[in-house]
Formats: sequence, C-alpha cells, structure tokens
Amino acid sequence: MEERRRTQCAAAAGAVQGRGVGDCSSPSAAAEPRVNNGAELRNSVARSLSRRCPKGFRRRSGGKRAVVTVVTAAAVVIAGVGRGVAIADSGSGGVPEGRGCPVVAGVFLPGTWETNPQADESRPVGLLAPVATQLKQRFGERFEFRFPAYAAAAFDRMPYGDSKATGVAAVRRVLGDVGKRCSATKFVLAGYSQGSDAVGDVTASIGCSGEPVAADRVLAVGLIADPHRGQAGGKLVGPQIAGQGIAGARSGGLCQLSAVTAEICAGQDLYCSTDVAQHPILSGLGRMLSAPTDQPGRGDSGSGGGGPDPTDLAKSLVSNFGDVQLTQIPSTVQQMIAQIASGHPDPGQLARSVDTVTESLRPLGDLAAWATSNPGAQSRLSSAADGSPDRLAGQVLDAASRSDLPGALDLLASIGSQIASIAAGHASAPDLAGDANKLGSATSPLTDALSSAPADALGDASRVLSVLKPSVLVDQVTNVAINGLRFAANTPSLLDVLNQIVQLIGDPGTDLPGKVRGLHELFGKVNTGFEPLVRMAAGVDLHTVSQLIGLIPDPQGTAQIVSVLVGVLANLDVAALAKQVGRLQENLWQLAEAFASGANLVDIVTRATAFIPTVLGFATLAVNTLSGAPKSGDVGGGQDLAGLAQSLTGKQATQGADALAQLASEGLSAASFFASGVHQGYDHYVVDGQGRTATQWLTDWFTNRIRSLGAV
Repeated sequence: MEERRRTQCAAAAGAVQGRGVGDCSSPSAAAEPRVNNGAELRNSVARSLSRRCPKGFRRRSGGKRAVVTVVTAAAVVIAGVGRGVAIADSGSGGVPEGRGCPVVAGVFLPGTWETNPQADESRPVGLLAPVATQLKQRFGERFEFRFPAYAAAAFDRMPYGDSKATGVAAVRRVLGDVGKRCSATKFVLAGYSQGSDAVGDVTASIGCSGEPVAADRVLAVGLIADPHRGQAGGKLVGPQIAGQGIAGARSGGLCQLSAVTAEICAGQDLYCSTDVAQHPILSGLGRMLSAPTDQPGRGDSGSGGGGPDPTDLAKSLVSNFGDVQLTQIPSTVQQMIAQIASGHPDPGQLARSVDTVTESLRPLGDLAAWATSNPGAQSRLSSAADGSPDRLAGQVLDAASRSDLPGALDLLASIGSQIASIAAGHASAPDLAGDANKLGSATSPLTDALSSAPADALGDASRVLSVLKPSVLVDQVTNVAINGLRFAANTPSLLDVLNQIVQLIGDPGTDLPGKVRGLHELFGKVNTGFEPLVRMAAGVDLHTVSQLIGLIPDPQGTAQIVSVLVGVLANLDVAALAKQVGRLQENLWQLAEAFASGANLVDIVTRATAFIPTVLGFATLAVNTLSGAPKSGDVGGGQDLAGLAQSLTGKQATQGADALAQLASEGLSAASFFASGVHQGYDHYVVDGQGRTATQWLTDWFTNRIRSLGAV
C-alpha cells in the first residue's frame, strides 16, 4: 500500500513540471508519469493535492507556482498534442532525477561507413543527423541525443555481420548507461541501413525481453532500410512494397514495441525489399554473409561437407581497406624520395610516411593478386560506364597489377628499418637513397594513375574496391544460379537436337547439301541451348561456387539441387565444348556459302569430309556432357545431369531463371547487400501525401511521440 502511495505521489509530481508544493521528492528514484489526455492529467493533479506524502518523502515549498504550473500543463494537453504545439515551461522542470538527465534521449545509429569506432558520439552524422538536430532545436535541454560509435564496416575492415554486432553492442551500451543514470528518461531509437539492422535487433530484445531497458520507456522506433524488415506487426510508412529485407524478417517480431516501430523502405531498395520466397538463393546468400562469424557451422545444408565454412567465407571476403588512402599514396611517396635525397631526412616524419604507404599498399596488393585469379573481378570493373566509380576502380586495380607492390612493400620495410637505425643514433644508412628511388619505380604505374584522378572520385573508387570481393562473389553466384537454371531448362531440347544431328548425319536419303542446311539449322539450336552453360563457366571456379550455393539456407531445396548440378558441370570441359560448337558453326556456314555460290562440288565434298571428324568429336563430347561423364583425369563423376535438370525444371515457375535474371537486372550487387550505394536517397524519398521525405516524416513523428508525454 505504501509503495502504491509513493508511486501515485511521484507520478503527480512528474506531471507538475515546476516541482513545487504538489511535488513529493525522495533521495531515491521518482517515477515519470505517462499522461495521455487532459482528464487524466486533471485527475492526477487533484489526487496529488489531496494526498499526504508517504513516509520518506517530503513536500516542497512554492505552492502558488505549483498551481500555475499544473494549470499550464493541463491547458497544453487539453488543447491537443501535435505539430505546432509549444514546448511547455522553458525552465528546468520536467527533467528526470539525476544531474543532466533529459526527459527524452534519442539514440541514432548511422549506416555503413557513416561513422567509426572512435567517433564523437555527441556529433550527429549521416542520414539521421537532421532528425537529431531538429529534435534538439524543438525541445532544447529536455532532449539529448547520442550517435553510438561502432565499426560501420562492410568487408572493408571486417565482415558485415561482425560490424553489425559492434553496432548492437554500442546501442545496448548507450541505452544501459543512460537508462541506469536517468531512470525516468524515455527513449526514441532510429537506425539507417546497417544501423537499422542493429537497432532493430535491440528493439526486438527490448520489446520481447525488456533488455537493456523496459519496453514502456521506448516512445518510438524508426528503422530506415532495415535488412530484416517485414517482421510480424511491423508498420510500413510510405508506398506499399513487396517482400522482406534481404536478411529475412525477425522470426520473433518486436513484441511490445511493434505498435511504436515505423519501417521505411523504398521499393527499389533490394536491401530491405527482396522477395525471399521468389529468390531463395540470393536472399539465402544475404543471410549467410550478414551473420556474425562467431557462429561456426551455421548454414550446413548437407552439401557433402568438406566445403568452405560460412564463417571462413565471410572472413575471406574482408579486404582491410579501412586504412587505404589512395589520394595520399603519390604525394607521400614523392615526399619520402625528396626528403631522403636532401641528405637530412626527418626520421619521425619518414617513419610515419612509411606506415601510411604500407597501410595502403598492402591491402591494395592483396586485392590485385586476388583479382588476377578471379578474371570476373577485373571484367566487372572494366565493363562499367566511363567516368563511374567502378570504372576508375578498375583502372586503379589494373595500375596496381602493373606495379611491383610486393617489391614495394619489401623496400618500405627496408627503409623503415634504416630509419629506425638512424633514429637510434647508429651509423648512416647507405642504401636509403637507393631504396627510395626503387620504391618510386616499383609504384610508378600506380602513382601515375592515382595522380591523374580527382580526389573525390578516388574516394568513391576506394569504396568500390573495398567491397569488390563480396561483389564478385554475389555476381558469380547470381550468374551460376541464373545460367545453371537456364541450362537445366534447355537440357531436354538439347538431347532432342543432338539425336536429330546423329540421325541426319547417318540418313542415306538426304543429299549432302540437304545435310549441310539441316545441320546448320540444328547447330544454331545447339549454340542457343549451350549458351547459358558457357556463360556460367566463364571466369568462375564452379567447384567453389557449387559448395557456396550448397551452404545457402534454402528450405525449398532449390539451392541444394543447383549446387549438385553445378558440381556435376564443374567436372565437364565446358571450354572445349564451346570451341567445338564454334568450329562447327564456322564450318557449316562456310559449306552453306559454298553451296549457295555454286562452288566446285569436288571441293565442297572434300571440305565436308574434313568436317565429319569435327561433328563426331562434338557428338562424343556432347553425349559425355549430358551423361555426366568426367573430364580426363577426374575421378568419379557420372551423375545424371538430365535427371537433375528435370528436378529443377519443375521449380522454375516460381524460382527459376527469369525471376533471378530480373533481380540481377535491377542492380543486385554486394553494395546493395552490405553498403549504402543503392539506398542513399531517403532524405529525398517521399513517404506521404504532404510531400514529406523519410527523414522529415521521422522527425515529425518523433516530435509527436515526445509531446505525447505532456511534460515537454
């Protein structure tokens, strides 16, 4: 009973913002009220003035001021809460107990690359910065905000999942710190991109388990471009969109916070609006690469074991580009050479220069070496539009490949060692000047390319290079999935065409011109049927991609069948097959032209006789291909390729090549999975009939939710 009286008295006290005569105070905590309407406020005030405070509480002086404040607060609430309502009482009243505690604290988590672990958390950054600053302008000292510092990386310093985990920890830390110090403070939470991924997870924890703060302390949550969008009870703001986030919806939902959580997602932003059911392979890949690497063994789909672990895969895609400074490489190298040539080098400055260049060249050299064994990487960049960041990134990577970066790193180590010797007071380093000049020569192609590019453009190119590995991986998996399914669909007709070729060659009733014309037509169909297979195998390690697809979590089974199909095709000599088809087409075309031009019949017969071995060679290779016969030197093989193709054919209506091709044509890349390249425009994305953008709407909604307290 006494506890109830304490709470009631403290609640009334909170409603009285001036904390005057009607206020009961205690050295311990005082609960903050939740005032929903004018009648509740009037009743609360009346009760507070008629009650005596329980033991341990005391009533403060200043009764007249208290009455005025109560009436003022009641008038504000009765008049209505919404846009344009003035902040009540500009004094210090309404601030929860604890020195410096705000009535409401905003926690805003930036997106990928918008912050870093050493960032000043009091400084607003990124897409959400205007939301925080406008709320501060509207509510003054009653509102404070924090932008938790975290990795915000996407395979440039660490795997995406590990970076997101640091974001979750940062949000929980801030909530825990403020929540413990200011027990009556309420919260608004917001996240963008990777930040929304982390904030959404914390919101689920609060709503479903009350950790790290109680759910009734959270006034509102805003999630922009959340890769886990689509959980039960979620409230979408803006035009209706299909699908869920690329990482799948949170299975447990948001529980008590569902009603106060707003989700904002643009329809073209595949990061938060991928149809998981329609695209199981690609969405499964997104889930696999988005998870933290401290969860070994996840995603085991029974693909046979022995393949790469998803955690190892994620770690292998990290490029460590976080410390790369492309714009500084040319000038720093030249400064080193000039300072050493002067005969009076500054050991401290030279040591810093060595570190700067080394930190940039090492990951760039690793990436260049990786690209050499992955032809798809360089072709992906070189085929980009002129003037685009991808095209410039390709030029930088090509220049790095033409430079001797391993040798440059050895020279930098030697220079660093000699500088340390000089700094220690030892004898001079006679090789220092020579090593510096060699460094200039070893890096010349790279420094020339970097010097000719604008600094801003190099910054964008660096971002492209930082996610090149996951970008290429997604491209390869997409390519294999699309063309593997297309080839599976073509297999029955290919078998039929091959049978027709064999029959036509041996048909005694068809003359030579008729056979040539017929074969030319049939081989046109063969070329069309095998084209997806050739595309699939171009510049791709099919064994590795097969294992990766097998790891993708896909309850519908498409990924597992594609994995087996690609594994079988990996044992086939696709390059030889493509060459055979090319020779056949060329020979048939020449023969057809010879017949049409009335060339010497003896010459035509001679050429046709030479053509027969090519036909037989192709027929033999094609039969082995479709029967699953292994290439020379392979052991095993012999799986039923036609049977696997038939298994996939039945799935194509809902999950087949057309759907995957459409998704790929919409710009699917690693950037849309892990970075913010596809979804940077939410400050321009209109979400309602008033013309408000996502950030404007979020600001107004948070404002109304905060004003609903009646204490601000």
